[in-house]
Amino acid sequence: MDSLYNLNIERAILSSLIFDPYGDDAGYIISHTHADDYYLPFHQYVYTAINELIREEKPVDEEFVRGALIKGGHWDEVAMLDLLSATPVTNTRAYVGEMVALSQKRKLVTLATTIKKQILEDDEDALSTIDDTIRRAERIAEGGAVQISRKSMAYAEAKAPEFMVKDWLPIPKATTSMLVAPGGTGKTWVSLQLAVRMVREDAARKVFLWLSEDPEGIVKSRYDAVISDVLYGTKSTEDVQIDISTDDPVLMLDGRGSSVRLSPKFYAIKRELRAYDVIIIDPLLAFFGGDENDNSQARIFMQPFLNWARSENKAIIFIHHSKKGIAETGSRARGAGAIVDAVRCVYDIDKIYVKKSDGKEIDPQFVHAREFTLSKDNYGAIQYLDSFRVRRDITPRSSAPSYTVEYEVDETVGMPTI
Repeated sequence: MDSLYNLNIERAILSSLIFDPYGDDAGYIISHTHADDYYLPFHQYVYTAINELIREEKPVDEEFVRGALIKGGHWDEVAMLDLLSATPVTNTRAYVGEMVALSQKRKLVTLATTIKKQILEDDEDALSTIDDTIRRAERIAEGGAVQISRKSMAYAEAKAPEFMVKDWLPIPKATTSMLVAPGGTGKTWVSLQLAVRMVREDAARKVFLWLSEDPEGIVKSRYDAVISDVLYGTKSTEDVQIDISTDDPVLMLDGRGSSVRLSPKFYAIKRELRAYDVIIIDPLLAFFGGDENDNSQARIFMQPFLNWARSENKAIIFIHHSKKGIAETGSRARGAGAIVDAVRCVYDIDKIYVKKSDGKEIDPQFVHAREFTLSKDNYGAIQYLDSFRVRRDITPRSSAPSYTVEYEVDETVGMPTI
């Protein structure tokens, strides 16, 4: 148990409070610690007394603290001498962080004992015990010190967003992006071409694709076709810089309704994929594990990926299905709005159609191409594109028939007709 507390740290923190109770360091201590973060009961009483004196705007010195402790029946002259002999600290945040971390460990030990008692002695229901444990663990986590990094705007460093494959489909670094398309539009073809272009642009770049919807053999055949029949090149170093997995998806959310939590498997995946600069996940909903229309669940799922991309300078690209119909504005991405809100760049992908008198059909001359609409652009990808809507080849041109189609323009709709 000795490793779960440090009385010298506690004394130094309290000594700092008494030395300068209305300074910035004292304000940080008061806002980031609680009485039960101190292991020694006397230190808890001193901390509570100091808080009371500060709230009442009374002097916080030895005499007033002594008076408050005597009034509460908690005076201990020896313990007080030990406290006053401690040197006030200058690196307050480090001391507070260490003390709170020790406090959380003690609380976790107590929680473990409580769980054991509930299961073995009280014979409580397992799910009730789990639910109670989650709530208690959350309270322990919420009690931790929060440190917010702050910097004057005068000293902030301006930095423009960085993009990959700017000449084809600009994808921002260090954030999350999304490709949205109906089923059968060729999302895997697009993902593979992006991967090849990314490693050809930077030979040191490593790309991982988790393509959970297609067998490995099909993925490999499309990959070979992208290189030879779409990009008209030969293999160089991309084979060793691009890794794929066709494993079943790992669900990232646990629980139901308001009790949904991020699965610990997310952190295991982070460790597993640490070496990659780009991670492509197909499709998003297969990894979701919750209600796709629930905004709170979508935020729980999406935010950790955004934090991961920022902290490790990765580009994380989600492949996502679109809903039916035509969106008046923004993306046609399925599910809660929080899904799109959490990414910085979104491309909607569509087949290329021509209008006929009885409707529309796929343009036979552009079966191999797709129309990409930049429907969300927080980082300025448009500066590298001619328009918010562009056409790109994604499959071999042999996908389209060799004959030529004659078009005429329907003046009422402005769309080519056969």
